[in-house]
Amino acid sequence: MRIISILLIAVIITLIIGFYNLYNGGDYALAQKTIGCAVVTLFFVIIPAFLIVRYKDKKLKSFIWNPDMMKSDEEE
Repeated sequence: MRIISILLIAVIITLIIGFYNLYNGGDYALAQKTIGCAVVTLFFVIIPAFLIVRYKDKKLKSFIWNPDMMKSDEEE
């Protein structure tokens, strides 16, 4: 979990640097690439890693809505 936190902080810092370069006359193409890489890292690396760590050893059946289970609970 610590690695995920460090990666999240790095992505936030990268986004800040990218937007700073974008709006303060830096290299436009480099700023766009920096922001894009940060967003891709966030959505394809950090979020799946967080979900894997967070939902490990959980019973996910209790989170799924099943109408058949609702009927059997009402009948009892």
